[in-house]
Formats: sequence, structure tokens, C-alpha cells
Amino acid sequence: MSNEIEEIKDKLDIVDYIGKVVQLKKTGANYKGLCPFHNEKTPSFIVSPDKQIFHCFGCNEGGDIFAFVMKTEGMEFVEALKKLAVDAGVKLESKFDTAASDKREKLFEINEKACSYFEDYLREPVGKAALNYLKKRKLADKTITDFRLGYAKNEFNGLTKILKNSGFSTKEMIAAGVAKERNGKIIDQFRGRVTFPIINPGGRVVGFSARVLDDSLPKYINTPSTDIYDKSNILYGIYQAKERIRKQDHTIIVEGNMDVIASHQAGVKNVVASSGTALTERQLDILKKFSPNIKLAFDVDPAGNMATRRAIEMALQKGMNVKIIEIPEGKDPADVVAKDPKKWIEASKKAVHVMDFLLEKLFTPEVISDIIKKKKATREYLSFLQNLEDFVERDHYIKKLADKINVGESEIRKTLEKTKSPKTKEPKQANANKKASLRDQVENRLVGIALADGKNLEFIFTYLEAVDFENAEALNLYNKAKKHYNAKKSFDLKKFLKQENKEGQQYLNVLLLRSEQEIENLGESEIAEEIFYLAKKIKTLNLRRERESLAKELKEAENRKDDEWSKKLIKKMQSLINKEQKI
Repeated sequence: MSNEIEEIKDKLDIVDYIGKVVQLKKTGANYKGLCPFHNEKTPSFIVSPDKQIFHCFGCNEGGDIFAFVMKTEGMEFVEALKKLAVDAGVKLESKFDTAASDKREKLFEINEKACSYFEDYLREPVGKAALNYLKKRKLADKTITDFRLGYAKNEFNGLTKILKNSGFSTKEMIAAGVAKERNGKIIDQFRGRVTFPIINPGGRVVGFSARVLDDSLPKYINTPSTDIYDKSNILYGIYQAKERIRKQDHTIIVEGNMDVIASHQAGVKNVVASSGTALTERQLDILKKFSPNIKLAFDVDPAGNMATRRAIEMALQKGMNVKIIEIPEGKDPADVVAKDPKKWIEASKKAVHVMDFLLEKLFTPEVISDIIKKKKATREYLSFLQNLEDFVERDHYIKKLADKINVGESEIRKTLEKTKSPKTKEPKQANANKKASLRDQVENRLVGIALADGKNLEFIFTYLEAVDFENAEALNLYNKAKKHYNAKKSFDLKKFLKQENKEGQQYLNVLLLRSEQEIENLGESEIAEEIFYLAKKIKTLNLRRERESLAKELKEAENRKDDEWSKKLIKKMQSLINKEQKI
């Protein structure tokens, strides 16, 4: 399989591939653009044609072309491999599929075949009532096609017969969620209903939501949980909306599938629905990859809807910006669009911050005038306020609440401190973004620039020793590079990279990518000066560390009134100062 992966990489240039999604601009040897994985105004997303990798120095997302497809399309590795193999015109011969991936692929195939089956029958005479239902909802033909809406005939084995003739077993049909067993017989899961396919970010059908044409119950039935469909792990409309979400830098979340479809038709296309479930943490994580900003367009009653309350709290804890769209006349977005699309467009633009919305909703004149109700409302508001991660934002709403209920800000702060909920463990990504210490920055910068430049390595290996380094990664690279250099008194970066394991290559490639950006506009003498400055800085930091240690020891000696030892320490201190001055 490794040969096929390399063949795909050889045939697909990462710059051309990513350039279809991200607007890239050439800067030196690399290309730069706005990161597709987080919101930024200054480009920090770098693509290297030489290394065939990408890396964002803002959010630390990075990898090769396979990683990019997996992240942007929401695919597993095997799915990304197959997609890229098709794009590259590479025939996959290796037996790379595990039993699990084979099974998943069959489930995708079954759902795709079911979707086509439903689409076809919507346009047949048997689907006339279903098509009329959609037309009554004022959906255009293009919208129906774009969302692949269909009709499941009111037959017990219409779809199962087709699938059986296509070579799928009854066990596979049940596993895919399109069939079920009843009284010892296999029957279609969906019958006599309009079908709404649920499509993952990569464009593959994973399940269905199906609606009756009358008022009978249940109004909707959904695909049960399968190996490719988990309703808490997907959002309806995400495939159609993802690019608009990136461009407009926010997601509108509605309750129903029809709300999504109607909104798209009205021109508001950055819209998704929570797929028949309360908004989950995993769904918020998916949305945050596209944008940290969300607008909720459903009933937000903090007292009566615990699921909505929890969703808002989770979003705030994740540092997301939450706004509320007040729907005209309290209707669903689909109803508003059907009556007047402009009203929905205007409402989506007038969304207000969730804390402003709650301030007005909770503290009505009646509540303000009743001390018991006022106390209850204040507790409600504070339970949301304590989830605000940004101190500027939190301070802003503390002031607004104090003004609203006519109490001192200090009292609100004290109450918040008492009721502060325990912080959840910080994710790895957030830890990765914490600023490195000055020492780490200097050491990594020196090693990165020296290796990227390659012309001043002899100076580094002569001037510095292993004991001069504190950072483990920088020390490891220094030792390996020195050994590689001493073997032939020359340094071949490509050969050096090949000697590293996969993890080492990833770390070194990112380090080199950053270093190349830093020195791309510098001449040879300027690069040499920078390397000399950084090497001296490391020596200086070492001496300062020794001085700090001596200063503590000297203080202890003076406290003990040990004059003889104090004199020796002062002499050592002076020697260190002299060394530092000579650097």
C-alpha cells in the first residue's frame, strides 16, 4: 500500500489540490493563505510544494494531502485513499481493506443505491402525491434535486428486492438501516414517505429521515444507528452548507430538515439542522472546524428547554460565539420563507448575542419588580454568564447585568466566583497553541534556521554543545544532525529527513516550514548573523540560569552568616558576569 500512497502523492500536487479550496499566494518557496480550519484575518496557513505538506501556525492543523482530505471531507483514511486514488487515476491493488472498512463501504453503497431509488420514484406517477407535497411547500425542482429528496413507495419490499438483485444480503440491508425484520420477514424501513437523505461532509449518504404525507404519527422516522450513521455525530445539510459556512464565518442552526432546505432556497445557505436530536458536543466540534460562530434559530427558553440550555452552555465553554435569531411571528424558518423569504434573510442578519437575548427575555418589567422572580432570573443568567471564556466578554455582560438589576458589579463577581463550575480538561489542541517559553522558542528557532539554511552548521556544532540545550526536541535534532554531519563533513537535508521516523519527520517538516518563512527574505550574511545571535542567546541564557542559581545560594550563605562561602560565591558570580560580557 505504501507504494500506492507514494504514487498518489507523486501524481497529485498538494498546492494544486488545496488551491481548489483555499486561495493561495506564493511566498518564497511556499504558498500562504487563510486557514480553512479556523477563522483568521492574517494568513498563517502554509503549503509546501517541496515537502508536500500543509501546516497552519494559527491552529496547528497540518499533514499531507491525505490529512487535508480527511479533515475537510470528514473521511476515514481508507475513504480518503480511495477518493484520491480516483482523482490521481491510480488503481489500488493492495489488500488494504480490513473487514471493518469493507463492511462500512457496503453500507455506503446500500444507502447510495437507496437514495437513487427514492429519487427515481419521486418523479414517477406513484410519487405524484409526494412531489405535490414538496411543491406545496414551495420547493423548486432545483432545490429538490440539490438535496436529493425522494419518495419511498408504500410497499413492503420494493427497495429490498432491488438491493437483493444487486447482490446485497438481508443482513447488510439491516445493518445499513434501510430494512428491518418483522415476523420473520425482511421489509423496507421506509414506506409511503418523502425521504430526506442525510449526507456526511464528504458527500456520502449515511442515512435517511422520512416524513409522512398526512398528519399520521409518527410524522418522521429516521435511520437507526449504524456503523456509518450516528445522529449525534452529524448535521443535516452540512455537505451543502460547509463552503458557505467557511466563507460567511458562521453557521445558522435550525430545528428541521425543511427549515434547512427552505433557507437554502431563499439564499441563506450556511444553514444546518441537528438531525432530529438535541445539539450535541460532537456536532459543535464539527461546526467549530468550519467557524467558531453559530446562530440558533429555534426556541430558546432557558427555563423550559434543558437540551437547548445545555447546547448553549457547551458552545460557550468551547469559546464559540453564540447568537440568537428571533424568528418573525414565532414560526419555523420554513414557514417564514414560504410566506416572505426577505423576512427570513433580514431576521438572520439581525441575530443578537445570546447574553443580550437572555438579558431581555429573563428580566421583563414584571420580573424586575418582583424580588423573588428577580433572584431566580439572576441565578439563571449567571449560570450562562459563568460559561463565557473570554474575560472581555464576561466583563461586558457583568456590567450590563449590574445595570439591569441595579446591583454592584463587585457583588456579581463574588457570586460568580462562588458558583464557578469546575473547568473541563483543556483539549490537546488548545495546549498545543500555548505560547512556548523564550528558551524553547530560541532553541527551536536556531535549530530550524540552521537546518533550513544548511550553510552554518559547522559553527553551530563547534560553538554549542549538547549540554547547552534544554528543549528535548531541539537537543534531539542537534545530536542527530551533528552525527549526520560528522559522518561526511557535509549535510544532506533530504537524506537526514528519510532517517527520521514518521513522527520525527512531521515535527521536523513543520519546524523547517516555519524557518523557511522566517528567512525567505534574508540574504546569506543576514541568515548567518541571525544564527550567531541565537547561538549567543542560548549561551547567555545558560549563564543567567547559573547566576540565578548562585544568587539563591549566596542568599542562603548570607543568612547562615557563612562569610567564607559567600566570598567564593561572589567570586564565581563575577566570573559568570565577565563570561557573559565577552559573549
